Amino acid sequence: MKHLIAFLLILFTILPLSAQITQNIRGTIIDMDTKTPLIGANILVTNLENTIGAATDVNGNFTIKDIPVGRVDLTISYVGYEPKSISNVELSSGKELILNIELRESIVMDEVIVAAENKKEKAQNEMTTVSARTFSIEESMRYAGSLNDVARMAQNFAGVQGADDSRNDIIIRGNSPTGVLFRFEDIDIPNPNHFALNGTTGGPVSILNNNVLDNSDFMTGAFPAEYGNALAGVFDLKMRSGNNQKHEFLGQLGFNGLEFMAEGPISKEKFSSYLISYRYSTLQVFQLMGINFGTGTSVPDYQDLSFKINLPNKKGKFTVWGIGGLSAVKFLDSENEDPNLYADNGEDLIFTSNIGAAGISNTFRLNKSSFIKTSFSIDGTFNEISNDTLNSSTGAYHPFYRNTSLEGKQSLNLVYQNKLNARHLLKTGIYSQRRYYNLKDSVHIRPDTFLIPPTFDTLITSPYWYNITNNNGATYFVQPFAQWQFRINEKATLNTGIHGQYFFLNNTFAIEPRVGFKYQVAKKASLSVAYGMHNQLPPSRLFFRQISDDEGNTILDDNGNAVIPNRELGMIRSNHFVLGYDQSTGPHSRIKTEVYYQLIDNAPVEIVSSFYSTLNYGANFDLVFPDTLVNEGTGANYGIEITVERFLHEGFYYLFTGSLYQSTYKGSDGVERSTAFNGNYTTNFLIGKEFQLFTKKENAKAKNTLVLDFKWTLNGGQRYIPIDLEASNAANEAVYDFENAYSKQYKDYFRTDLKVGYKRNGAKITQEWSINFQNLTNRKNIFQQVYDPASESILKRYQTGFLPIAQYKILF
Repeated sequence: MKHLIAFLLILFTILPLSAQITQNIRGTIIDMDTKTPLIGANILVTNLENTIGAATDVNGNFTIKDIPVGRVDLTISYVGYEPKSISNVELSSGKELILNIELRESIVMDEVIVAAENKKEKAQNEMTTVSARTFSIEESMRYAGSLNDVARMAQNFAGVQGADDSRNDIIIRGNSPTGVLFRFEDIDIPNPNHFALNGTTGGPVSILNNNVLDNSDFMTGAFPAEYGNALAGVFDLKMRSGNNQKHEFLGQLGFNGLEFMAEGPISKEKFSSYLISYRYSTLQVFQLMGINFGTGTSVPDYQDLSFKINLPNKKGKFTVWGIGGLSAVKFLDSENEDPNLYADNGEDLIFTSNIGAAGISNTFRLNKSSFIKTSFSIDGTFNEISNDTLNSSTGAYHPFYRNTSLEGKQSLNLVYQNKLNARHLLKTGIYSQRRYYNLKDSVHIRPDTFLIPPTFDTLITSPYWYNITNNNGATYFVQPFAQWQFRINEKATLNTGIHGQYFFLNNTFAIEPRVGFKYQVAKKASLSVAYGMHNQLPPSRLFFRQISDDEGNTILDDNGNAVIPNRELGMIRSNHFVLGYDQSTGPHSRIKTEVYYQLIDNAPVEIVSSFYSTLNYGANFDLVFPDTLVNEGTGANYGIEITVERFLHEGFYYLFTGSLYQSTYKGSDGVERSTAFNGNYTTNFLIGKEFQLFTKKENAKAKNTLVLDFKWTLNGGQRYIPIDLEASNAANEAVYDFENAYSKQYKDYFRTDLKVGYKRNGAKITQEWSINFQNLTNRKNIFQQVYDPASESILKRYQTGFLPIAQYKILF
């Protein structure tokens, strides 16, 4: 650590200070609904001594040159449109500030609106009514504890719980994290995390790189009709385009890896651009510094790539994009690994996870009021898992579990949007997918042992395998939708829509109405109400669960085919009601409250009397499912949420979110229990301050910034299935008390994080240094309880303790 501090102090003095360092602001201004360029729109920088501005050209482009670096405030206006303000945007010397601004046509034509509103709390998708907000990528970089991960950043929002240091799962209002939809560039994508497991949505390290992302939307319920196959929430993520006039570069070293990014013009005359970023894991470096990420002495290996090519034309644009990640890790107790959070003592676990998604889209403006967008993509996830138990006394291996699974889809989407006039907006389309599967996993049911770790080839000769899945095939899934926005007057807006889903594998379908209404009860206060029916397919692996006999032989039907009892499973259904009140308490602050009720039915449960329900799926690392399920389970989530927020202004911000909630379910035994995600409450408090340093004379802006960010989190403890100690001692292995599943909780989860950062602007280079002090108080939060046969006792495993993580970034 001493060497690290010395290194940082040396870097602080690399670049000389300049009396006046400036940068350019460029971008485009378009109509929010039709994506048509607005010619002659005005954009002003308002927080300078002398206001500076520009007007857009025939393509909607603008450039404001030589603005002093620092925080800037902007006001955008255009005749017949609602003015807009953007505050506290960071302008650095190492990168041009490029803004893509959308203005909304005003329905009040008989008066002049002179005050621009700064509605940071609103979602970018204007058809959302409740439970949604836009998050800036800067927030994911700024918030303490977020580790540049948009998913960990979202855990700070109201209704979202994250009480697991090892993963970035998003638990919304007591729902399973598998109920979250990730949409990327208008395409539904699989789990965007390294070390991801098919059917889940979280992981230890995100593939999503916030250096290439644009401001995006996060929704926690009753979302618009264009989103489907999700029960809990939606991440609608956008990827920014590269600089189309200047080549720029970024280097970064931190928790997510060693990164290099490049962007620039393909053709300056045609405004086309490229953006590409590559990251490689650097946990080996951190481990040498004595930093433990919960993986023992095992070092995870991962890398990812992101790219986007933007090709505008007179009628719209073509875009080509892609993201992908490779990850692998070995937890080998046979090599005396230190304890870790991801594998048990006495076992060897090898885990490989690869993911990729790429797409091409075309946005074509039909006329001044409508456009059509066509997108095609292909994605896939691959898992390979090997798990053997190890006899510590004999050194013999017992093969336990093997998995080689590939799952993916080809998507073709068509969306049409038409602004009939300033009051009426219509959006309709269809999302179609060809889903393909190659799922193979099994457990070994006889005590065969090997003196060396068995490979896949070695085990071919062993007949005692219980086949869980063995399926290779494809099917189709289509989702048509239509939604309409009616701006009744300047105070009232009605959003309605309908979403459909049809699954060709078993011919199940759903028709889902959505409606939302928002009313401006006062100049700075609004009341919103929304209802949405949402359906989601169970995890794909459930559909292909097979049955085997006691010898591991697959049970066949009369036609000689494997019996697959869950093939006809239907979709899980949710009816979600939300009432919200939003009050601005000043130009840069607000208070928001929402109450909700979510009723769930058709959840898969065991056909025999049992506690099991897929509503708890994702609570642990279990890979084995009951072999026969039916859609007879139910659940309910209800609660109240509050947000008290001051947006960043004059270098200061704070955010408090609190939630009180109840999450219950019923399995096939008819007993009402808490779900695995029923923490009952969650609270977060974040606060931060920027200090400008080395201010120069004669109106020169401060070139250097010291940043302090603090986070405080207190959540209800994680629920668990108790271990029956007496029965476990008799069996010499863990025996769980399923009758009392999720009736108990660990101690409350508490954590504080502190981030200290320093930013220095040189003439053409910006450098940033920061240290994140994770779990500042070294709180011992419980991760899980395990049974230890050697001591015949139940042991507690704890999550990550105090953990400092350094990061360095350079822009040039």
